[in-house]
Amino acid sequence: MAIKQCLGIITCLLSASLAFPQQKLSGKVLDAGSGSPLASISVYLNNTSIGTTTTANGEFFLGHIPPAKYKLIVSGISFKTFSTIIDTHDSIAYMTIELTRAADLLKGTEINPPDPNGWSKWGQLFTNLFVGTSPHADECRILNHEVLKFRMNDDNTLSIYAEKPLQLHNAALGYDITYKIEDFTFDFSASVVAYSGSVLFKDLSLARSGSKALSWRQNRFTAYNGSLLHFMRSLYVNRLAAEGFEMHSLAKVFNRDKQRAKQLFAKQAKILDSTDYFKKVLMQPDSIISHQLVPEDSVAFAEDSMIAGFYFPDSLEVSYKLKEIPAAYRRLSPETRKETYPVSQFVFVNKAPIYVLGNGFHYGPNDLKITGYWAWSETIATLLPYDYEPGQ
Repeated sequence: MAIKQCLGIITCLLSASLAFPQQKLSGKVLDAGSGSPLASISVYLNNTSIGTTTTANGEFFLGHIPPAKYKLIVSGISFKTFSTIIDTHDSIAYMTIELTRAADLLKGTEINPPDPNGWSKWGQLFTNLFVGTSPHADECRILNHEVLKFRMNDDNTLSIYAEKPLQLHNAALGYDITYKIEDFTFDFSASVVAYSGSVLFKDLSLARSGSKALSWRQNRFTAYNGSLLHFMRSLYVNRLAAEGFEMHSLAKVFNRDKQRAKQLFAKQAKILDSTDYFKKVLMQPDSIISHQLVPEDSVAFAEDSMIAGFYFPDSLEVSYKLKEIPAAYRRLSPETRKETYPVSQFVFVNKAPIYVLGNGFHYGPNDLKITGYWAWSETIATLLPYDYEPGQ
């Protein structure tokens, strides 16, 4: 069966899933050591606005969950975070989750202790990397930066961690955000940042109406268009081109023009007015970037009835033609100054696919390196939950 047909089946299944009844999730959280129920433990579906905390007897309940696969996060101070993938297409049995106590963060394993002046030294760097420098970043504030710990390592990398979740207020998109940092490292030598964690959104628009709620909806829609979330959802339903995305190969290919120029000069052919052109061609490298148009059918495949795979053997360039890049991005470098619309690049580092669900959730992220526009724009200030739908 052709890939396009497979993805067509996924599209139908996705449409049909909208008619499925929303599910619920309930259970109890216990201390693995004592068996005692744990109160005030955070239980949520990662990167959504669906979450709660446990009651005094350790119980939790999540209702109105759209059918999809999610990562369930159970987290509490002084406990190791529990996570598991759940599928709410079918009802889920009552869960009993045991949390194990964690030793003090990095105690006894640190080569260097955290810097007591870390925030004053690297707070702005962290904010730029994590919150971003996009227009929306100006309205996204870290509320409890004091929980952050900064440690400079001997290999010229900066590690940032926190014993408590980071709290943020995004006034541009209308969300309060809780982010639990699992790992955050910035490599000064390579200028590369890598971080991971879990996030819960609180949708402030549910309690507001009028012009403020309308402004949030408009800002969310603007942030969504051309985002990585938009791309992944479009790939899942085989609508990348229809949604405004275009892909090109960045693979190196044999430079045929240079080879032809070599042959002409070798034969001492009379090239007349084209001589200067071919001399310039001879100065080119033996291989060039193909920049060949890549159809969506060639990068996506149906892994099963609910999961799409995404893979390309070479570097892949993704353009979004329906949006102009903001002035803040254009000012970054001479290269970005020339761009008119967002252009990003994918590299499948370990030559392995990632997997995409209908709500845009994708996993295998460590196998995907992103550069270009998305490396700048995809930060906490523009992040949208997986349960966001355009118009909300």
